Amino acid sequence: MHDTISLLRELNAHDFTSGAEIAQRLAISRASVSLGLAKAEAYGVHLVRRHGVGYRLEQPIDWLEQALIQGYLQPSSIANIVVSNTLGSTNRQLLLDPQHGKLLVTEWQDGGRGRLGRPWMGVLGGSLLFSLAWRFDGGSAQLAGLPLAVGVAVASVLRQAGVAAIGLKWPNDLLLQLDGQQWAKVGGILIEMQGDALGPSHVVIGIGLNIALPAQAQNQLDQVAASLVPAGLNCGRNELLARLMNQLETTLSQFAQSGFSSIRPQWEALHAWPTELLNAIAPNGQIKTGYFAGLSVDGSLRLNTPDGECLIHTGDVSLRRAI
Repeated sequence: MHDTISLLRELNAHDFTSGAEIAQRLAISRASVSLGLAKAEAYGVHLVRRHGVGYRLEQPIDWLEQALIQGYLQPSSIANIVVSNTLGSTNRQLLLDPQHGKLLVTEWQDGGRGRLGRPWMGVLGGSLLFSLAWRFDGGSAQLAGLPLAVGVAVASVLRQAGVAAIGLKWPNDLLLQLDGQQWAKVGGILIEMQGDALGPSHVVIGIGLNIALPAQAQNQLDQVAASLVPAGLNCGRNELLARLMNQLETTLSQFAQSGFSSIRPQWEALHAWPTELLNAIAPNGQIKTGYFAGLSVDGSLRLNTPDGECLIHTGDVSLRRAI
């Protein structure tokens, strides 16, 4: 039986497509088509059904297509692109075989994770959920600051793609300024690593972006979220993914040669809260309050506190604006 997303890919928002036509194309029964499309609502997709005529999408979906992504890549790209309809988690899947340059992107994740194991929700056609495998010759100690470098790469691409109000929050969140003051999460980065302490290291870089987040999806989240299309994104998902891959290849090669130090000024310039009082909240609830004083060469957060400058090393800390 074909999955629901495969069936939805056979539809468009302009013309009706009969169940019999879909069944013939996919070599499945008419009943399988009916049963599969009955689950469309579970993916947040609304269908228009007309008896005796067929189905069409209520709203168009910008489907991910391997050939389209490939066409936007630089000729020198080493990306090996795999597009999937449904995965539990692109990071988990890619960690099973982290081939250098393999880019795994999926339309839907039912086990996506953010930092600290938090679930990451996506929207069919309205998210960009992908993971990239990359090999570094050095060990884990040489990869300090890598999430921050990736954040700079992603934010730079988004700015070039028309999203001017993008900012970064230490250590791995992408924020969007909504009203000149309030910031909302629009994306996140999760990096996982395999390898020896002295190297080589196989890294899987997971990135999730909200492209177009419906209001009902935002209401299910435990924090203020935003999406890129209302903020000025001027390209589709396939082109955006290729632009991100092009920039990531450049940034990761630069990082392999010179570490985070050469990228640090760019991150500091993109920091969302450069002048505001911040709380760094440790997993045990301990709070350090101070002002952003930049980053150290390894990407640690520097805070000016009443007791002097302190360094925040661990990504388990949650950074919030002090109220």
